[in-house]
Amino acid sequence: MDDIIAEVHKQQSNKKRRNTNPLPDVFCIGGWCRGHASKQKPTPPESAPQAKNPSDDERSSSSRVPVDKCDDAMEMALEAAHDVEVGDYSFAANNYDGALLRYKDAAKEKPGDAAIHVRLGRVFEKLGQLPQAMEQYQAAQEFAGPGKWLEEAKAAVVRLQNRRH
Repeated sequence: MDDIIAEVHKQQSNKKRRNTNPLPDVFCIGGWCRGHASKQKPTPPESAPQAKNPSDDERSSSSRVPVDKCDDAMEMALEAAHDVEVGDYSFAANNYDGALLRYKDAAKEKPGDAAIHVRLGRVFEKLGQLPQAMEQYQAAQEFAGPGKWLEEAKAAVVRLQNRRH
């Protein structure tokens, strides 16, 4: 998740140097492009042209479903990244209710992301909702992710358990 946000920031920074418009019309990550000005689906990376076989038509109809699923997954990941970015901004501004709403949206879009669950734990802690914070930190430990998120989740669980005693 953080890698997607960093890549979007990098591309926005490069665009700012070339143009005064801070929001890109289109941004691409790993060959996937998404129009920011319109609600278009991301464009999958182009593959090398291949010779057409008569049986390709039969296979192409069945291969469209996985491509659509991939497009949908990429769109959800980009939406989750945007929600996390806005949530981080709200959290830094001490707007914990706003951050909570955005992090919850991100968790719906990308439920298996440990970083999102740690962020939810942080905001629940700030709101004084310790049982919900504990639940989020424990959920974060169930998912694979960068070590820093898992370490923070483990430390937070220990910290909250020590608060109870």
